[in-house]
Amino acid sequence: SVAAGATLEYVIIAGGASGGGDDLGACGGGGAGGYKSSVSGENSGGGASALSAFAPDATDYTITVGAGGAAGQVTNTAGFVGNNGTASSAFSISTTGGGGGGRAASTALDGGSGGGSGCNGLGNGDFGEGTTGEGFDGGALRNAGSRGIAGGGGGAGGLGVSGAGTTNGAGGVGVASSINGASVARAGGGGGASTENA
Repeated sequence: SVAAGATLEYVIIAGGASGGGDDLGACGGGGAGGYKSSVSGENSGGGASALSAFAPDATDYTITVGAGGAAGQVTNTAGFVGNNGTASSAFSISTTGGGGGGRAASTALDGGSGGGSGCNGLGNGDFGEGTTGEGFDGGALRNAGSRGIAGGGGGAGGLGVSGAGTTNGAGGVGVASSINGASVARAGGGGGASTENA
């Protein structure tokens, strides 16, 4: 129960996305779910400031916890773009599911945080974009030979890392919050991957 006149601090995080898949290339990491916080002195995703605390005025509120994006499966050498996560909501405030990671010449998906880009010898995909106030863009690819080097998915606290040299990009960092007492980083992006580093 909440005393009359009291306010609630919250952190609302949507489901993260799955990464792309391809048996002949580099696949971007999935983006983190969108992140919004009202905890004093902390941040929301995408570098935004904390929102206002919530002042309840009703007995019951519906809270929806978004699911992570479903994993794909490579079939007959046909790759796939990762699936977006689903939205979360509470107190009439919603966050956007993370953007699926890219593959080959297919662009990663936009989301709370954007998916990382992928590529192979057939072409390059672009990274997905994050949602303002929720998360960051995914990382870019490095076109290196027939396989390529993929970008990581965007995180609530930072851009997905772009592929460099022979190293696929790591996921963007999450946002640290002490809403449960200890400081814990949440909503980091997924790392890029490839079947063979060029």
